[in-house]
Amino acid sequence: MAQVLVVADDLTGANATGARFARAGMRVATVTPEQAPRAARDYDAVVVNLDSRHMPPGRAAEAVAAAIDAVWPVALVVKRTDTTLRGNVGAELEAAWRRVRARVAEPTPVRALLAPAFPASGRVTVDGVQLLDGVPLERTELALDPLSPMRTSVVADLLAEQTALPLRHVPLRSVAQGPLDAELAAGAEPVVLCDALTEQHLADIAQAAARAHRDHGTVWVAVDPGPAGALLAEALGLRGSAAAAGPLLGVVGSATELTRRQLDAAARSGPVRFVEADAARLARDEPGYRAGLAGELADTLAAAAFPEPVVLRTAGAARDVVELPEAAKLALPGLLAGLVAEAVRGIGGAAPSGLYTSGGEVTSAVLDALEVRAFEVDGEVVPLAVHGRLSGGALDGVPVVTKGGLVGDDSTLVACLGELRRAVQARMRTVPAEVPEHHAPHAPNAPQAPDPPGPLRTPPRV
Repeated sequence: MAQVLVVADDLTGANATGARFARAGMRVATVTPEQAPRAARDYDAVVVNLDSRHMPPGRAAEAVAAAIDAVWPVALVVKRTDTTLRGNVGAELEAAWRRVRARVAEPTPVRALLAPAFPASGRVTVDGVQLLDGVPLERTELALDPLSPMRTSVVADLLAEQTALPLRHVPLRSVAQGPLDAELAAGAEPVVLCDALTEQHLADIAQAAARAHRDHGTVWVAVDPGPAGALLAEALGLRGSAAAAGPLLGVVGSATELTRRQLDAAARSGPVRFVEADAARLARDEPGYRAGLAGELADTLAAAAFPEPVVLRTAGAARDVVELPEAAKLALPGLLAGLVAEAVRGIGGAAPSGLYTSGGEVTSAVLDALEVRAFEVDGEVVPLAVHGRLSGGALDGVPVVTKGGLVGDDSTLVACLGELRRAVQARMRTVPAEVPEHHAPHAPNAPQAPDPPGPLRTPPRV
């Protein structure tokens, strides 16, 4: 279910704002108003594009109110504005504030947090004046805009053209030096305008607003071109299901040169956390080593989150494994699998959201240790690299990719992890999000399908 609603006045701005929430780990969709109710069931942040910048102010205000009605309830409403404050900024701000005000029970305070700065794009706010690359808006080419010519850069004056809502101004001095919390909490004006020169200023404003929410119950409507709203969502602790999902787990028992190159390519393609298993120490059952390694793997999994992979791999070169006694070599896949099962049981965070295994013996041992009943095959990433889902056991329903140890080229592991991420994202879109108790519908329990009889003791070898 959606936690954030962004109401935007044009498509490019809508997508740019959505990208900020996507970078924070949320599943984001930009939609038309007609698509908004369904998107609210499937995405963490819904960005509704109204194309309202050049509508008559009254019509734009009605569209904003309707968009909020279509998606409510959400934890945060963001009224996305143009970075240079063109369009129906005042009318749309008032409409958003009034609609949320009507939806929130009295006497909860509802205020609009207006932070129009976008420092990364050269837009900053000083003394309540919006500057573009250091120049007031009416002294730039925006003064000649054919549809929305800028006659002033004083933000309060721009708003006053379309709304009579009282405004409180928080100057740059208070933002940079404080007391910012007191400034945001002071007064009862429905609109709080904040100066900002840097992204850090916006982050400080967001943190102070979040504290006002926690301490005084203030419900904020973020009004900004993108950065402040995303920072406020983060400060309020809003997290998408993608952010809450566990990392990908990889188990690689092979130490061949091809495997090493594949792992190196995966590390170059993005963040990867490696847990190194010394095959010789593990095979010798060195006192304390196995337990310590299982703890390290569990801790690493708990510290990571989707889409980051955590890869358990055997350290050293192929000859290190070859030189092990025959019994130790045969036992190694089972030892690695036992570490995986122990770590998954002991993890303190979200369970792995996807599983990658390399090598037939390792795959068989890991699925057995996790008590998987069936491997539901969906297809191939490349020949001899199969993707599907696990059925039963500790990772029931989790997407999986398995690959032969000597399969593919240097880029194959990157392709396998990419397929795994896509499968995890698709699963998160189809598995219902957990609904807070006070929003949960009262419905009879659905009948549960019986479990298949017993774990799969001979998982498929790939």
